[in-house]
Amino acid sequence: MTSLRYKFKIPNPAQPLPGDVPRWCPKCELVDFKPPSLTADMVVGRTVDEICTHVGTYGMGGPGFFGLRLGGEWLVIAIWGADSWVQVDGRIVQDVFWDKNGWPRPWITEEGDELSGLLVGQPIASFEVAEHSLTMGIGGRTLSITESPESRPIREGNKKPRSFERSDDLRRAVFLSPTAEIWV
Repeated sequence: MTSLRYKFKIPNPAQPLPGDVPRWCPKCELVDFKPPSLTADMVVGRTVDEICTHVGTYGMGGPGFFGLRLGGEWLVIAIWGADSWVQVDGRIVQDVFWDKNGWPRPWITEEGDELSGLLVGQPIASFEVAEHSLTMGIGGRTLSITESPESRPIREGNKKPRSFERSDDLRRAVFLSPTAEIWV
């Protein structure tokens, strides 16, 4: 099963749900969200205001999409557990099993978030997304997802590399969203 996601719903603030809504449920009616293809001119020159490694939800948990808040929008990478796919300057963003595997220390650990200090407040200088790769220049750093799985940690369960399937298309899974509350 692919790690990329393409179908989304977002809350419609104009349609709040009546009564007491459990905290794991949306507070508003959900509507289909079909983001347009993301192009460089939509993000280059914009400033990173926040980094979030847990964008998205399915109610009881989340898919762990990677997000960069750019003003009132989120640049989202809709890969399940995206922080273990995304690298900055060749270092993986985050993976709970990373150190156990003997890989270099990730940017975000239980001890803290080194990455926000480097990227927040920095402009996006370049952006390129292809079927199985992504490269973004941000404040002199390079955020990337490589096509080859060799630089990503293996999956803890089946010990197989995190890799793209032939039918995957990262261009459909990287987009701008008006909210980080994206339901899958």
